[in-house]
Amino acid sequence: MANDQKFSTEILRILAVAPPKGFRQAEILERLGSVDFKRFRRLLKQLCDQKLVIHQKNGTFLCAPQPQPPMPTTATGGRQAQGVISVNPGGFAFVKQEEGLDIFIPPTATGGAITDDTVLVELTSLGDSRGPVGRVVKILERAHLHIVGCLAMGHDGLTWYLRPLRREMPQVVLLEPVPHPETLRAGNWVRAELHTNEDGSLSARLETQMQASGTVTADLDAIVAEYQIPAPYTAAQESAARRLKPLNPSREDLTGETVVTIDPADARDFDDALSCSPVKDGKITVGVHIADVSCFVKTGGALDEQARQRCFTSYLPGRTLPMLPHSLADELCSLQPGVPRLAHSVFVTIDASNGRILSWRRAHTTIRSTARLCYEEVQDYLDGGSLSCSPEVKSLLDRLASTAKQLRQYRRAQEMFLPMDMPEIRPICTEHPSQILGVQKTVSSFSHELVEEFMLAANQCVAAELLKLRLPGIFRNHLSPDGDSLLEFAAQAQIILQKRIPPLDSRRSLVRFLRSLAESPLHDLIATTLLRHLPRANYGARSEGHFGLGKELYTHFTSPIRRYADLLVHQQLLAFDMRKKTRTQEQMEQMASQCSLLEERCDQAAFSAYDRMKIRYLMQLRQADPNFRTGGDIVKVTKGGLTVYLDDYGLQGVVPAQNLPGHGWVFEPGSQAWRNRRTGTLLTLRQHLSLALVSADPIRGEIALRLA
Repeated sequence: MANDQKFSTEILRILAVAPPKGFRQAEILERLGSVDFKRFRRLLKQLCDQKLVIHQKNGTFLCAPQPQPPMPTTATGGRQAQGVISVNPGGFAFVKQEEGLDIFIPPTATGGAITDDTVLVELTSLGDSRGPVGRVVKILERAHLHIVGCLAMGHDGLTWYLRPLRREMPQVVLLEPVPHPETLRAGNWVRAELHTNEDGSLSARLETQMQASGTVTADLDAIVAEYQIPAPYTAAQESAARRLKPLNPSREDLTGETVVTIDPADARDFDDALSCSPVKDGKITVGVHIADVSCFVKTGGALDEQARQRCFTSYLPGRTLPMLPHSLADELCSLQPGVPRLAHSVFVTIDASNGRILSWRRAHTTIRSTARLCYEEVQDYLDGGSLSCSPEVKSLLDRLASTAKQLRQYRRAQEMFLPMDMPEIRPICTEHPSQILGVQKTVSSFSHELVEEFMLAANQCVAAELLKLRLPGIFRNHLSPDGDSLLEFAAQAQIILQKRIPPLDSRRSLVRFLRSLAESPLHDLIATTLLRHLPRANYGARSEGHFGLGKELYTHFTSPIRRYADLLVHQQLLAFDMRKKTRTQEQMEQMASQCSLLEERCDQAAFSAYDRMKIRYLMQLRQADPNFRTGGDIVKVTKGGLTVYLDDYGLQGVVPAQNLPGHGWVFEPGSQAWRNRRTGTLLTLRQHLSLALVSADPIRGEIALRLA
């Protein structure tokens, strides 16, 4: 947990929903998850000494009744507040207010609200050390009016349910009324409208029956429908985009320069390229050339509106839904080799001796990419391998590599970015035919860092340019975590590492700790744990700094083919350069909010698709080989069993207590372990296990395992 006060509050909130007989110590620990047992015992004793908790003769604990301060009353007899609710799988919830503490909602008082609903709460207690407690009296706004789920028939053969795709939804929602039951097919994906019944329960009314679940196409269609990802561009829209004539600001002709693109091997939309001058007077200038998309997508036009509705290219396994028509993304705007292309370039001048950015300038240009390279072949060349290209390209790569190393060393020392590189694990799928071919694990190499360094530099320089020109723009912000979040992360990291770690009370101490784990097999797990405690990066019309990168100023400029925020920045700069009207600060604030919202939706769709395809792939492997085994690390131990992380697949699964082999297993909350009294076998955090798949639920994205 975070600090002692927050830890104590969590204990009290758990006891607030205890049955009349109370909770035993082990039951409290089970609900807390992985915590420091000695600290837990100390704080529980303090709460008893303060008469906030009663330790009963039967060994259980209850919240002591507390005198309540007088409350302002309303017609319903209590003070009211409103906010957004988050419902825990255990049934209780918290309502987050714009100002003030979160309000705790017991399981019986959620009023049919589901996660992300805006609700009106009547406070039943303004709180003592437990914080405010209340009950939902009205759902002001449903976050989800429609849901996508899988049809399931009740045991009576008459009742039908939906099993929602979203994990934050209830596990099942009753379908009523049931129209034409003879047409319903268990296992089909459906879209339904949500309704709140008089008793506060949820029901769903069928709108559309989709395909049967279980194929790549059907599952992706369901995910696209749930997260409202817009459909691909029509043939007519593609044709119209192909006929677009670009705006033509003053341009520099760089078609004679040596320029390269470096992208994934399967990329088609090349939106960035690099050039580099020789070192002169101790300085080197790198040209970061970005596809000049804003010259084709005119501010306020029909295509601009289509791009704004999409906001991002959605990359799902086996399916890509582009923000821009293919005729632009893959053809007219793509920086293809040997073809003159319009670019918006940032020339960054760097001190060649230490990697410090000295100055920059921006220009609209025409470039001709000399070579299209992929990360793997660039890395092979930098490692001493051969590369089939001209001496000029090789010389360019050498200069880019040495400069990128200097930039990274400077950022490491001065900006102290969080070192959290983790492998990307993604399923490889095809829709036609519907196949999951495997899982690909990509580990970042220096060739990735090379490109990243220059994109970061360009984004930083353009952010400074926006402020210099006093031009309304969009910035990429990442707020720093609060102290409680870092304390909570430190407590969890100590449990995972099973050793004491220094206080993480500053940026320097956090970065030093992460660097110390660079070669540790637990690095990815610790980094994933930290991510859960960091605020989500978002877009804003004002710069608030980027905690993860350690930058005071940052924007997104380098991917206008794939991100609307980048395109907005390009459009503002183009309008300024051509002395045309730019968007206002108020407009940029509205669009920044929309970009943040749609980015989260797009990410949720991708995570949902990736997890389900990985789970279906595991099911394929078990079907092909009933003795299929995989490896996983224990990351959480509770009375209910083990939570394990399958590092080859990037998935979490559970080993329920009843799946532990043999007999004689006991849960030891103090040591966060399961011990077998007969054999002495101990199962605790960090252990690597050989695991067999017991059951998989790709609808909800959950898997159950057993020890092999």
